[in-house]
Amino acid sequence: MGLKMMFTNSKTPMAPIIRMFTWSKVSHVVILINDTTILHSDFHGVRIEPLADLQKRSKNWMIAEFECERPQDVIDACLTQLGKPYDFTGIFGVVIRNVDIQDDSKWFCSELPVYGFEVSNQPKFQLEFQHRITPQDWLLLPHKILATS
Repeated sequence: MGLKMMFTNSKTPMAPIIRMFTWSKVSHVVILINDTTILHSDFHGVRIEPLADLQKRSKNWMIAEFECERPQDVIDACLTQLGKPYDFTGIFGVVIRNVDIQDDSKWFCSELPVYGFEVSNQPKFQLEFQHRITPQDWLLLPHKILATS
C-alpha cells in the first residue's frame, strides 16, 4: 500500500523555468486523493481539482506510488491546508539553496506532501530540509511507476 502522486510538465512557459531552477525533470507534483481527484498547491494555492483537468494542462505526466503505511493520514493532513496560498517567496529559498525563508502558512507543490508525511508521523525527509524539497527530490526516493502519458 502506498500514496499515489503524479508528476507533470506543464504546457506553460513557466515549466522549463521551474525545472531549471529546481534541477528537476518535472515541474509539478500532486497527491492523488482517488482515481479522479487530486490535491495540490499551484499558483492558485492549495486546492482540489479533477485529475483529468491537470492531465489536459500537462505536456506529459507520470503517476508513481510511494511506500506509505497510512496514505489516508497523509491526505487528511494535507487537506487541512486547503485554501492556503502558494509559497512564491519560498521558491527563492530553493533557487538560492542556503536561505531559509519558509512560511508555514504557504506551500509550493513539493512541500505539501512532505508536510502530510511529517504530520502523519511517516516522514520521508529530514524536517529541516522540508522547505527545499523539489519534485526531483521526490523522484529520488524509491517509488513504483503506475502510469505515464
